[in-house]
Amino acid sequence: MSIKRFKLSTVATIMVSAMSFPTLADAPVLQEQQLKQLSAFKLEEKSATNNRYIIKFKSEKTAEKRVFNDFIAMNFLFTAGAEPLFSLNGQQAMVAELDEYSLETLRGLSSIESIEIDPKRFLLDATKSDGVISPYAQSTPYGINMVQGHLLSQNNTSARKVCVIDTGYNLGHPDLPYGNVTGIANNNAVGRWNNDGNGHGTHVAGTIAAENNSQGVVGVYPGVDLHIVKIFNDNGQWTHASNLINAIQQCKDAGSHVVNMSLGGGNYSSSENTAMQNFVNGGMMLVAAAGNDGNSSKSYPASYNSVISVASVTSSESRSSFSQYNDQVEVAGPGSNVNSTYPTNTYRSLSGTSMASPHVAGVAALVWSHHTQCTNQEIRAAINATAKDKGAAGRDNYYGHGIAQAKSASDYLSANGCQGGGDPGNPGDVKPVNGSLPNLQGNQNGWTHYTWNIPQGVKEMNLAITGGTGDADLYVRYNAQPDANNYTCRPWKNGNEEQCSFTNPNAGTWHISLYGYNNYNGVTLNYSYK
Repeated sequence: MSIKRFKLSTVATIMVSAMSFPTLADAPVLQEQQLKQLSAFKLEEKSATNNRYIIKFKSEKTAEKRVFNDFIAMNFLFTAGAEPLFSLNGQQAMVAELDEYSLETLRGLSSIESIEIDPKRFLLDATKSDGVISPYAQSTPYGINMVQGHLLSQNNTSARKVCVIDTGYNLGHPDLPYGNVTGIANNNAVGRWNNDGNGHGTHVAGTIAAENNSQGVVGVYPGVDLHIVKIFNDNGQWTHASNLINAIQQCKDAGSHVVNMSLGGGNYSSSENTAMQNFVNGGMMLVAAAGNDGNSSKSYPASYNSVISVASVTSSESRSSFSQYNDQVEVAGPGSNVNSTYPTNTYRSLSGTSMASPHVAGVAALVWSHHTQCTNQEIRAAINATAKDKGAAGRDNYYGHGIAQAKSASDYLSANGCQGGGDPGNPGDVKPVNGSLPNLQGNQNGWTHYTWNIPQGVKEMNLAITGGTGDADLYVRYNAQPDANNYTCRPWKNGNEEQCSFTNPNAGTWHISLYGYNNYNGVTLNYSYK
């Protein structure tokens, strides 16, 4: 396997006129109290309009790196005539409403890295049936057995915590956890987290955590610690990618390990993609529904590489007709006619990839609870390696690696350790590749592009630049050439010591690019997979 040079091009430097604003680090700052008074009414959650944007500020690549400051950023936005809404914590970005003037003004500032529309994210509506479920005797939904939840018990409900980002939670439902549940409303417009006037969130939570008692149903990981983030109101009103980013941050702040997102939308967002990757790099596991359109279109956040995209199957383990299929589908779970908890203190049968996703989130938390020494990506790899193969042999676009299997994944880790062993879907494993491209050089603002074809079954992929002089920046992107605003990984560090690592990377073409932050010379690009 070799890596080949693909294209060399340059990007013109954007010239900033004498009337441009100063850099972020040197911007004048209003007194904090003044700024709070000035912006208090603007920081409340507002009705969404068509001109809502995510504005990402550049990192300060200096010897004395400065910390991103919300108040400085807000000062920029106010000065440009924008209407700030809130900060994206940890993402060096703000969300604001912009008109044409403020949009063009911000685009001309050297401290702005990117400006993009804040795309809508929707509750993935599920079809409903009235199925009669007795509250006086417990039955096991077919999906629990299908994912082997019944074969892997766990009495320690605090070994992992699962976050459910949805329509809220029927707190007090006799078949749902109560004392070990926390929650928050993502914004003021959605209402209390512990009230679910829609039902979708309570149904999802039941599939994950319904108690193993004498009534109703049982979940994949009965009684597991939950954190609820209510991001949709009781009507299931759509939200934005920026709200979802903040919701995952709220999950993280509450100590959650696994996040379930039975939601999505059709528009890719570079800011959302980067945020998801950052959360996974920080140790979280993100699980999302593949979508209910029954076609090959991609739904986000499920279709980001960092997120486990879950397709739906029926009780006979065949693909659900509504389940979306594409090269991002990773695993499958039961999603047709799933019985679970419902407001108020009742039960209902629902269908959708929204129902499949919590099965996999529950499996991830359950398996991880038995192997807490393993990383999020090692648990993910074990679930993929032991999934029950369906459809075409090996991974396919309809079922991914297959139906998630809790007991098989746990046994696999017990037998092979966190690093795992051979992939059952790839007999003989993948032949390791290790190579380098030395003595690379480039000019300031210039791009050098490469492509690399990755086979099916690769467990780990690593790309790194090292040595030499000057300052080169490493960009990596799957299936498309990266640029300043679109990438899967970009370390963005001073000098030439940068690395991008991936667990279970997608098979296909990966694009690797070097950008000259300054002139660079004698840099080595190392690449490997196994």
